[in-house]
Amino acid sequence: MTDTTCLQLSQLLPAGRALHLRPGDLLCRINGLPFTGGAEALAERFAAARPLALGFRRGDADVTLLAETAALGRWEIVPAPVLPEGPRLHPEVLRNWEVLAAPDATYDLQPLSGVTLAWLATPLWLLQMRLWGLAAALAAAVALAFAVAPWLAAGVHLLAAVHVGRAGPAYVRADRKLRGLLPVATLAAGSESEAHAAWLRLAPNARFLFARALPLPAPASA
Repeated sequence: MTDTTCLQLSQLLPAGRALHLRPGDLLCRINGLPFTGGAEALAERFAAARPLALGFRRGDADVTLLAETAALGRWEIVPAPVLPEGPRLHPEVLRNWEVLAAPDATYDLQPLSGVTLAWLATPLWLLQMRLWGLAAALAAAVALAFAVAPWLAAGVHLLAAVHVGRAGPAYVRADRKLRGLLPVATLAAGSESEAHAAWLRLAPNARFLFARALPLPAPASA
């Protein structure tokens, strides 16, 4: 340990629980740079700019996520762990991804903001997220409306796009819950591939829910 300090979360507030933070998480970085201030200094940082990329130490792992407020829980000043240097992060090019995982280490993830495809191409987004039932229901509703009048079909599609754009993450959670996956973490990343890499650093044995199974090798001929 060093003589520097950091902030530790104890009791969580709703905003902290929504980001899947845990009691004991140590706030050691802001935007990739070391942070050694207290709760008032943290609040001042949020007053100056938001969101901020908060870097937490959880055991031996590092967790980075975007937050809009310092009111994530009760903060306590504690000695800071020794951390390696890290790159500066730019929150404007990051977004939060929610990780959903099962006890057998199977996982999936979804973006929590900026899902333009859900608004502009709702059927494609539903298929991309493997929400087969919703995609089929939308197609049936549009087809029935089109049988009445083309303008009605356009209206039904527009209403569906607005609804899915707003409620999409909840639908994904409900579908993955049926598959045995529950939300377990929030990670900030600039792309889906970076989000996968970030989770695999935290859970090296994790297996993506929709990963293609490799074909078994053919048995050797006698």
